[in-house]
Order: sequence, then C-alpha cells, then structure tokens
Amino acid sequence: MRAWHRRRVGLALVLLGSIAKAHAGNSSPGPAPSPPGPADWSGVYVGAQGGMAWADTGWTFPVDSYFTLLNGKRSFSSNPSSGFMGGHVTWNHQIGAVVVGAELAINGGSLHQERVGTFTSLFPNDRFDTSIDAFGTLTGRFGYAFDDVLLYASGGYARGNARFRAVSGPPGAGVIGDVKQHLNGFVVGGGLEYLLVQNVVIGIEYDFIKLGGATTQIATTGTPSTDPFILSTHDVDMHAVSARLSLKLDQPAAP
Repeated sequence: MRAWHRRRVGLALVLLGSIAKAHAGNSSPGPAPSPPGPADWSGVYVGAQGGMAWADTGWTFPVDSYFTLLNGKRSFSSNPSSGFMGGHVTWNHQIGAVVVGAELAINGGSLHQERVGTFTSLFPNDRFDTSIDAFGTLTGRFGYAFDDVLLYASGGYARGNARFRAVSGPPGAGVIGDVKQHLNGFVVGGGLEYLLVQNVVIGIEYDFIKLGGATTQIATTGTPSTDPFILSTHDVDMHAVSARLSLKLDQPAAP
C-alpha cells in the first residue's frame, strides 16, 4: 500500500509539471508599449524671452551747437547696454527634418549709457544720455531638426526706439536737447531649441540687429538758447543673447 501511495504521488507530480510546462509554452507576453513617435515641430507657439543686449552707436553734431566749441570736436561714440525681456509668437512647418517658419518678437528694456564732459574740459558737466527702450523683429526661420533638438537660422526686419538727450551743466546750465527716433533696419541670428515635453520648448538665441541712424533737428528746451539742436545719430549695431520658453498651442488629440 505504501508503494502504491508513493506511485500515485509521483504520477501527480509528473502530471502537474507537464501542465505547468504546457502553460508556459502557450503563454505569450502582452503587447509591448508603443515607442514615442518622432518630435513634431509643426504648429503655433507663444512664449517669452529674456537676456542681455549691448549696442554700439554715436552722436554727431553736423554744425556747431550750444554743446560744442567753434570748429571743435563734434562726434563721440556711445555703448548702451542692459537686460531685456519680451514675448514672441512663432509659426513652424516641418517637412521631413527641415523646419521653416516665421516669428514676431517684441522686447522691452533700458539699454543706457551716460557720458559726461565729452567735448571739452570747459564744459565738464554736460551730460549726454543714449538709451534704447524697445526693439522688435519680424523674421523668417530655417532650421534642421534632430528629433527633439532644432537648430535654426533667422533673418528679417528690425525696429527700435532710441532716445538721445543732452543736458548742459554749469557754466551755462539748463539747456536740454531731447531727440527721440524710431529706427529701422535688419536682424540676422540663430539659435537652438529643445522639445522638453510634448508642448514645451526651451532654447537660446543670438541676434545681430542693425538700425540705421538719422538726422533730427529740434528746438532746445530749458534755459533759452539761440542755437537749434541738430543731431545726426550713428547706425546702431546691437547684439542680443536670450533664453527662451515657448508653449505649443495646437496639440494633436490623444488616441
């Protein structure tokens, strides 16, 4: 009886092992999760940018004025700089790995430099302020996408608001010449963007902006002066480096 019992137990174990092997052989793993698709850069984006800008420009008085000596020095350079912040709207269209698009960007800041006693030691307290408080660009973009990384170049139209203000100090204090100009020009640049998640893009950008100078004639204010204030401003060569954050507005529907 004991031998027969042992035999029955052995047969049961063999049968259970066969069933387990058969189940293991017939079972199949569940479907593997689908890999994420390639990055899609096409769409409309809105965002913000901020960084540093610095410029090279200058003043020229084409004729002798209250702020210059007769037949003396009439020109000097100015290098305003500051941080800036702004916003942008971007449209991209992707064809294979090539990405083309357009962008409108508007920036505000306070690029500024003050020079004192520029022309002569006889008037050491005369102040000359150069400032650029806003600039904007309308550009076309051409880039190449390496999946979630986009390298691009850009170029187009640029416009800036500049102010050139002279204030005389003693002796002869109180004469003010205040010129405000809307300057036009062009911009070229480029940058790198990274698709952080499906609809969030971070990036960096460099722009070179050239704005044409202009000649303006105004009447001075403050203490009366018999001389008109005639100022020819030099071209503005501006460099801007910014960090960017963009949000993609038109997302595909979830499956």
